[in-house]
Parts: sequence; C-alpha cells; structure tokens
Amino acid sequence: MKIVVAVDGSPQSLAAVSWIAQLSLSPADEIVLVSVAQQPALIGAWGYAYTDVSLRLQNEAWDAARELAGQAVADAARELTRCASQVRTAVLDGHPIDVISELVRETEADLVVVGPHGHGRLASVLLGSVSQSLLHRMPTSVLVAREPVRPPERILLAVDGSAHGLAAVRYLARFPLPAGSQITVLTSIGAWPDHAVERGAADLRDTVIFERGRAAEIVAEAIEALEAGGRTSAPLIRHGDPKRQILAAATEIEADLIVTGARGIGGFRGLVLGSVSRAVSKAAPCSTLVVAGRASREHERSDR
Repeated sequence: MKIVVAVDGSPQSLAAVSWIAQLSLSPADEIVLVSVAQQPALIGAWGYAYTDVSLRLQNEAWDAARELAGQAVADAARELTRCASQVRTAVLDGHPIDVISELVRETEADLVVVGPHGHGRLASVLLGSVSQSLLHRMPTSVLVAREPVRPPERILLAVDGSAHGLAAVRYLARFPLPAGSQITVLTSIGAWPDHAVERGAADLRDTVIFERGRAAEIVAEAIEALEAGGRTSAPLIRHGDPKRQILAAATEIEADLIVTGARGIGGFRGLVLGSVSRAVSKAAPCSTLVVAGRASREHERSDR
C-alpha cells in the first residue's frame, strides 16, 4: 500500500501521521510525507514590480517557506521511526491541492491522509470550498484524521448498493486495520416517495417492505464481502436523512473511523454517497475515509 500524508507542522497534521502509525503496515508498504511550500505574496510600497528589493524579499520568503516545510516533514518522520513500512519525505512548491494531486498520480498512491485543519494555506485543505475541491479532484481515497488518535477498532461503514459503495467495502476488507477491529455496516432508508403516501396505506406498506428488503440485501452483500476479507461486521439499518444517521450511528458506537464511497447511485433512497460523504467528512466526530471508485478496480487487478 502506498500512502501520501500531507503535513504542515501543525498538531493536526501530526495527528494524521500518528493515525497512520496505528495501522498494521508491513515493510512492503510505503509512506510519503509531503509538505508544500507556497509562493509568498508580497505587497508593499513597490507593489508587484520586480525591483531588487522585492526580488530579495521574495527569495527570502521562499527560503523561509521551504525551511518550514522541511521542518514539518522532519518532525513527521520522527513520529514514524518505529513504523515497519518504508518512509520517505518530499518538500514541494505550489498550491497544496495541485501539488498533492500530482504527487498522488506520480506515485500511484492508494490513500491520501490529511488533518482536518492546520496553519497556513494547508489549513483549509479539508475545510469549506477547498475541502470539496480536494474530495472531488483527488484521484484516490482520502482519509481525514482527527483527534483523539487511537487505533481504528470501531468502524462505521456506510453503503448504498452502488458500485462506489461496493468499492468502499472491498477497500476496507483489505485495509490494514488492527486485529480484532469491529465493522458496523450501515444503510439508511430515506423518505418514502410521494406517490406511495398519496395512494394510501397499502401502497405505502408495499413500499416499506420493498425498501427494507433492498436495504437488507445491500447490507448482506457488504457483510459477505467483508467476511471474505477476514473482517468481522454487524448490520445496521436506519430510516432518515443519511448524513444525520451516519453521524448519529458514529456517536452511538463511539466509532474511530467512518468509511463511505466517493459517490452513490442517486436512485435508491438509501445513502446517496458523494455529497453526503463530503458533508460527513466536515462534521464527523472521528476520522473519516472517503474511498475513490477506482479502488475496487485496483484491488481486482491485485487479486489476479
């Protein structure tokens, strides 16, 4: 497994590093610690003119930014001195999202790990509009590591029967979780269609039976795939708004990690993953993992 961890020297980004250290990684796995130095914006009496003074200040600011970035990856590397996997560092220039996206493509990483916020421009990597951009653009799975840092032993997996939901199941079945981790498989049945309500109790009853039956099938399929990967799991079917049900269930089971697919099918009124997964990533009480759709294809190739 190849993991890219973005750090900026903040306690939040170091929490992301510590989170990865809790996983059951092997010498065959690789961790890339990356910190991004951004071009300083200098505004003064000289404006943006390329005078000797402005160029000197620009170079000094660049040097300071790169020094801070280098210190960030050095501090992060010390957190992983006991990690069994390979660890390497990178200090790169540019905008964090662009740089991290390109690094992920170059290294063919399986996972990107960030803290929920930090300082500098990287502080907004998973907040507001920038967070939505990252989760939308990132070519691989994204884990947002939150404190308190502890081994991911209680996992809430949200599924909706879509290909992306199944990708999350297969990804989690092979994820290097600690031994004995427990997975709760959740699907949430949304509001009943208006036509069923309008046609009366009989039609509504039929709709309820169908939706519950479909939800049970989705959960059973996920549990079967997890068991094939040697994972222990339990079903949970809820009714109501998907985001609220995910967050409520995570609180109830004291989850260490919430896992969702990157997108959903939109047709089944269960979890319409995608906008839900991004919203959960912002409001979750614990770490979250949004699995990219390509994850299932990569695992299928690795199994051949």
